[in-house]
Amino acid sequence: MSDPAPDPAQDEPENWDDATLAELRLRNLGRLLDEVHVGFDRLALSYLHEAGYPGMSAAHTHVLRTMQVEGESLTAMSERAGISKQAMSKLVGYFESQGFLEWRPVEGTGTKLVHATAEGRKLLAVGLGALKRAEEDYFTGLSAEERETLRDLLARALRKTDRPAEQSGVWRRRRAQSRQYS
Repeated sequence: MSDPAPDPAQDEPENWDDATLAELRLRNLGRLLDEVHVGFDRLALSYLHEAGYPGMSAAHTHVLRTMQVEGESLTAMSERAGISKQAMSKLVGYFESQGFLEWRPVEGTGTKLVHATAEGRKLLAVGLGALKRAEEDYFTGLSAEERETLRDLLARALRKTDRPAEQSGVWRRRRAQSRQYS
């Protein structure tokens, strides 16, 4: 077990030494979650490539995360992904050109929703398999019980914020913008 983290409440931030700053930075929950997210995504994407989808990129995961078999609006997809409607439109256009998505009219409304095609459903299934494999490999040091506990804790934290994952687009958008400048 590692040494306990420094307790920033015991001292004023301006008095923290370099070692304390480094330790707090490394143990920051937001940073840890982000590092796990990026590493997990890279691993899952590599498995998607192995499964016969070498053209998929990190940008394409925005569509994979938000596309619904039963249909979804472009606006809802972009908000959930935390990207602009223009960016999502471009990504959906790519998926449409590959035969994974199609636009279908909503009867009596004049609007259209994005639906997964048969090939899109296959891609979703393969993508879920890649995620399952990535979870098993990435979290190999955790038991099944620990993984379930982690899932439960993260879901509880998400519920406490009153912002389900589908509504967290603002944070993702800000994160994407901050990465552009780093």
